[in-house]
Amino acid sequence: MAKCYVCGKTTKIGRSVTFSAESNPRQFKANLQRVKVVLEDGTVRRVYVCTKCLKAGKVTKAVKVS
Repeated sequence: MAKCYVCGKTTKIGRSVTFSAESNPRQFKANLQRVKVVLEDGTVRRVYVCTKCLKAGKVTKAVKVS
């Protein structure tokens, strides 16, 4: 199971409740993206990061050099 590299967000288990109060199990999946990031020691690694952490600027994306 994928997990956010920054905050550790994973899939959560819950229930969907219908109008007639029937409950069925369901999963709330985190919006994870696989991106290349620059780590603290300067190495580049491809990790899973949730979009909330990406928008907040908690990781620095690796720049493609051509």
